[in-house]
Amino acid sequence: MLIDFALFLLIFLAFHNSGQLLTKKISGLNFSGPAESILFSTAIGSLIFSWIMTALVFSGWIYPEVCWVVLGIFLVLGWKNLAYLKPPFFSGLTSPPDEDGEMKNMAQFFLGLLALLSVGLALAPASSTDALVYHLASPKAYLEAGELINLPNNIYSFFPQQIEMLYLFALALSSDSLAQLTGLGIVFLLLLALWLYTRQNSDANFAWLAPLVLISTPTFFNVASSAYVDLQAAAYVFLAFYSWENGCSRKQPAWFLFMTLFVGAAVATKLTTVIILPLAFLGIALYGRSHKNSKQTAGQCLVLVMGSLLILSPWLARNYFFTGNPVAPFFMNLFESDSGINWDFIRSQMQFQYYSSFGMGHGLVDFLSLPVNLTFFSEPNSLKFDGQIGFLYLVLAPAILGLNRKSLPAITVFFVLLVFWFMQAQYIRLLAPALAFLSVLLVTGLAGLIQKNKIGKTGKLLVTGILAAGLLFSVSTVMKKWSRVDPLSYLMKKESREQFLARQIKAYPSYLEANKTLTEKDKVMLVYMRNLGYLMDKPFFSDTFFEAHTLTQIIDQGVYAADILNRLKARGITHVLFNYNFVFGKDSALTNGERAIFKNLLIQNAEKLYSKNGFLLYRFMLDSENQTRSIPLNHGL
Repeated sequence: MLIDFALFLLIFLAFHNSGQLLTKKISGLNFSGPAESILFSTAIGSLIFSWIMTALVFSGWIYPEVCWVVLGIFLVLGWKNLAYLKPPFFSGLTSPPDEDGEMKNMAQFFLGLLALLSVGLALAPASSTDALVYHLASPKAYLEAGELINLPNNIYSFFPQQIEMLYLFALALSSDSLAQLTGLGIVFLLLLALWLYTRQNSDANFAWLAPLVLISTPTFFNVASSAYVDLQAAAYVFLAFYSWENGCSRKQPAWFLFMTLFVGAAVATKLTTVIILPLAFLGIALYGRSHKNSKQTAGQCLVLVMGSLLILSPWLARNYFFTGNPVAPFFMNLFESDSGINWDFIRSQMQFQYYSSFGMGHGLVDFLSLPVNLTFFSEPNSLKFDGQIGFLYLVLAPAILGLNRKSLPAITVFFVLLVFWFMQAQYIRLLAPALAFLSVLLVTGLAGLIQKNKIGKTGKLLVTGILAAGLLFSVSTVMKKWSRVDPLSYLMKKESREQFLARQIKAYPSYLEANKTLTEKDKVMLVYMRNLGYLMDKPFFSDTFFEAHTLTQIIDQGVYAADILNRLKARGITHVLFNYNFVFGKDSALTNGERAIFKNLLIQNAEKLYSKNGFLLYRFMLDSENQTRSIPLNHGL
């Protein structure tokens, strides 16, 4: 654990060093201070490392030894950059107390607490669903193969993998805990960016509130340390805007290059941020119009297009090579393919309809009701936004009245991001880019209201108390999750990794048993096991999203046991691990006939190896003499 934390610090030092190598060579680029220099150099460095890992994966050079060499090279090349970590950088963090510093002190306390809690969660073994399904599962598969491989049964592996390449780097050096810390480090960069930007545009005492409002959002805190990519995408979106505004205000064209890099990285991190591309074009056009330099504007637009395509091109080329569809798993009706991906147009449409069902409606009234619905009716693990935002945004809502024309660009970006989110899948996680901007706007507006109305010390204390109450509610929600996970039991070595994961994941003992039982020549079919591929150390087969698709397809093609076993054998499937409730129970996705056929197959042509917590592991007797009679549909029911 201490080794992982030390490696985490070294990785971000290497990020900073690699970014410095680039930023120092760009002429006409000036930072406002050491803090801004470290922010952008480290963020650019994270992009550089991701591209290096992408090149290594595609060239078949992805080995731990190579990754150690890469880390060592950038630590050695940039050792002089340690000089940047000097008092001027920390002066903004530890400035002398002033008479109106209650707000800052409160925000710093809560930020420090949440940062400490998030590091504790990150040091524990990975247990969050999406991380185990693909954010860590795909990098693990590449690392085991030593190169890029096709993962046809995991449609999420066909998404661009900007951040996953950083997770791959961390896995090559150590463990999934280091991968979670690396993702958390990018989130810390986002928080630093929010603080710096707000400090430059508002009262320094209030600037600490901006990152606090965002990270105290219960859903965002939960995913910050879970090897997800939502907040990381928000970081690149906000840094793109920050770069654009610096380019406009400082009249330094080099900032538009940074904007291009961050725009491309945001889309390559999370495809739902694609709306940032037209926003970037709009920003360039507005800047060009105000400066009446059409030639420069055209050049910057061309750089934006080419730069974004260049960042996305490896992933588009990979998809085309494996499936014939560069934008797989989307537009399956336009790019027909019989191989390379276990997905089709019908399942794609059904998945889209499911995602569209999230939220509480898509009408105008529903949009206007978002503040109330998100605050009071959102629920985790539910179609009602699948998360919680807490009360703080609603408490701060009147602060919008304190904004002025200077905030118009940020307001525009926030509104476009919000509308785009509202029209797509209304997951709270996907709202992170919009709420990052809203956090800045609310804090800036609050500072403006207090200054405009000349509110005295008593009034400021009252505002601080109200905000503290809202924060306490959010922190209490966060602490419930933290207490349930209880990472301290693992960190203090009161329980093993296996015991910790067994507490977090009901199916984990089943995965552990499958890993112990199967050989490298076996392959297990996972049916409604949540596709936690990162937990599997042996070959496995699974369907994305519709987890019984292949099983029902095999059964529906014929009811003869011999034919079913032959179809399993043709796919190399020797075992099946499934959730009883979703196969034979009240929540079964199979028809009565399919359940009867599969049950009879297990009774007559399979051997039960394991059963616990409603999860069963069977071995198919593929080498025995197959029966050729049909299976009665009501057998055994």
